[in-house]
Amino acid sequence: MDENNMSDEDESLTYEQLRAKRIKINEEMFDILGVSQAAKTLADCLKKKPLVKKNEPKPAAIEPVKRSLRIAHLPNPQGSYYSDRLSISRRKKDSYFVEKLNDDVAIKEPVNDFHTLPSKKFVHVLRSLDMNIPSIKMSEFGIQSLAIHPSETSLIIAAGDRKGNITLYDRNSVMQMSMVHKAQVNCISFCTWDLNKLFSTSHDGSVGYGDTVKHTFEIIYKSERKCISRSNINHTTWHSDYERNLLIGNGSGHVDMIDTRLPDKIINSAWCHQRSVCTVQCHPLLKHYFLTSSEIGEVSLWDIRSMTDKHINPVLRFKHPKELTSSFFSADGTKMVSTCIDNNIRLFNTEKFNLDATKPTCIIPYFRQYYEHSLQAKWNPGRNDAFFITSMLWPARMQVYDCEGNVLHDLISKNMKSRCNVLEVHPTQAIYVGGNTYGRLHIFSTKNQLI
Repeated sequence: MDENNMSDEDESLTYEQLRAKRIKINEEMFDILGVSQAAKTLADCLKKKPLVKKNEPKPAAIEPVKRSLRIAHLPNPQGSYYSDRLSISRRKKDSYFVEKLNDDVAIKEPVNDFHTLPSKKFVHVLRSLDMNIPSIKMSEFGIQSLAIHPSETSLIIAAGDRKGNITLYDRNSVMQMSMVHKAQVNCISFCTWDLNKLFSTSHDGSVGYGDTVKHTFEIIYKSERKCISRSNINHTTWHSDYERNLLIGNGSGHVDMIDTRLPDKIINSAWCHQRSVCTVQCHPLLKHYFLTSSEIGEVSLWDIRSMTDKHINPVLRFKHPKELTSSFFSADGTKMVSTCIDNNIRLFNTEKFNLDATKPTCIIPYFRQYYEHSLQAKWNPGRNDAFFITSMLWPARMQVYDCEGNVLHDLISKNMKSRCNVLEVHPTQAIYVGGNTYGRLHIFSTKNQLI
């Protein structure tokens, strides 16, 4: 209220009375203008709803970071650090499979061992083989590795595919063990000291240990190295048993040795090649020697007793012009066969470890598609005069050679509609099994073996 507009009556009022009078006049003015009603409406809209308290979750307990026992070279008494034991779920229809498998894995003395037959009889039986049963669908993905159990009461096959699955076949039934690796299974084998177990090596950098009867699987090794070539992805390529140990080839060019009873501990390690190790194999008789093939065109022989964490000098080095895909000893180690992407198979006499052994005794021209890098020649078990390899010729076939480069027999059939990229033979019987990129098995045998 302006002092000029003050009346005589107002002059006699105290300050508090004047203040109250002004407030009343303002309220009347706001009512006339509708301001009071607008303010009330706005206040009602802005009223907050009462908050309902929710039960807040308890904070998760933060576990301490685990120390790598493998890097510290310490044993792990509680089992594998990398993965707990994986118990793979079993379907009802698989229960009979497992019960039957328990009986079939029982090993008896070999009967009429096919691989120890004299040469003429061996070839005679070989030429009688055919696909007497249709091809078997093992996987939805391409088969990358095969292993055949030595049981003679049944045909038991383990197959690893390019997605990390391992599948078992027992005569006319198939059981999927599920995805146990995260990438293709490069190498699979049945354990030599416990035939209920199998080992698998994967491109995801891990090695697995499976129990075919208990239907369990665990990771016993995990590579932590980086590859030097092509990519920095960790990967493992091959394994070979040595007593109760495993030799494991790495994409970094290293070979590691682990004790399967202390799976998290590397016993010995050596850098063998500047690029990836393709295959590794212990000498069949002189177990302290092992053979490796590599991407840099070298096959090398090493002494396990000289393995160090830094470097190892080879006992022998077999030079090749291009990348290797495999190298393997014959039954007694007196011969060695290698496969190279220069389209040649080479044979070496390794009876004595001298410079003469590094010169090939036979070079066999071999047709190979430019994109096919996985073809491998392997010796027939128990023999030094015959090896087998899958073929790129058409019609599709698998071939058995002698040491002079002659084809002893073409395993060919009208039921074989596609080429096989992997091939294995039964340890004692005349049964050859091929796996193709469509996940199918092609089994060659005599007429009465699988009936």
